[in-house]
Amino acid sequence: MKKLNSNGIQITGLGHYLPETVVTNEEIRSRLKYPEMHPAEKAVIGDIGVDKRHRANEKETAMYMAAKACEMAMKDANVDPEEIDLFILANWTDRYYLPDLAPQASLLMGTKNALSFDVSTACTGFIHGIQTAYSFISTGRFKKALVMGSERFSVRTRMGGYGEFTAGDAAAGCVVEKKEETDRGIFDFFLKDEGDLAGIIVTGPPPQSYVKSYPELVKNAADLSLKAIDKLLNDNGLKPEDIDWMVPHPGTDIVLQDVLKRSPFPAEKVLHNFSQVGNTSAASIPIVLSENYYSGKLKRGDLIISPAVGGGFYWGGLLYRL
Repeated sequence: MKKLNSNGIQITGLGHYLPETVVTNEEIRSRLKYPEMHPAEKAVIGDIGVDKRHRANEKETAMYMAAKACEMAMKDANVDPEEIDLFILANWTDRYYLPDLAPQASLLMGTKNALSFDVSTACTGFIHGIQTAYSFISTGRFKKALVMGSERFSVRTRMGGYGEFTAGDAAAGCVVEKKEETDRGIFDFFLKDEGDLAGIIVTGPPPQSYVKSYPELVKNAADLSLKAIDKLLNDNGLKPEDIDWMVPHPGTDIVLQDVLKRSPFPAEKVLHNFSQVGNTSAASIPIVLSENYYSGKLKRGDLIISPAVGGGFYWGGLLYRL
């Protein structure tokens, strides 16, 4: 295995937050407007693959959930709010125009010395946030960053429709800072756009702006997730057996199953919680990291690869050692 070296910028704390309310499949079925999925929906959603998902209440705004996840991450990193000088919030589900949500989340958190702003690249938002924090910290002018994905996918899904099965609400993220050691950290990342695919997942006009996905999403999402894995491995001289864990963004069950089937990693090396939380968009990768870190399954020193795709259309990935 090729020895990987970072510049010391690494994830030092993880945190997540799940809303109090849990919605079961039975509850959703009780309010379905149509007994069967439309073929176009079936082509995107597949066999659902989600047993339950969390729904935010009125108190649990994107900002509130982000602040709760931040508390957990900062405690893990042994960092005080006043030490944070950069707060990046990845969110698309609650955004329209102005104002940004990050300054409001930062206010709740007490990170009064932080420059706060949003990034909005849908389900690739965590990757976007990490590469942005990495770039800011690399200048030497910023020391400690919070990168949070906080999404209420439920507000972008029509109640009584089959898309409700897949949509989950959650927040998760991490503290990113520079340390002396170079054997751990963020080794590689990239994010690319495919403008010709912009129309395969869209939202309608305000105020509802419900998300609508087209069948072409499935093949493109799976193919680009696998392409992201290959790029990160090849660019860093790695083989699949060098990786401890793959933590992908799941999308829908049919996309996830295709990625799992064709990925170079055995099932025991893949971590996801899609069946328990659904698609939590920008929170999907960090919530898996946080849950498995606190359960002890994922450990400091593990080498992880995370591919993701998102509306826009964006695709990319991260290679990092906790």
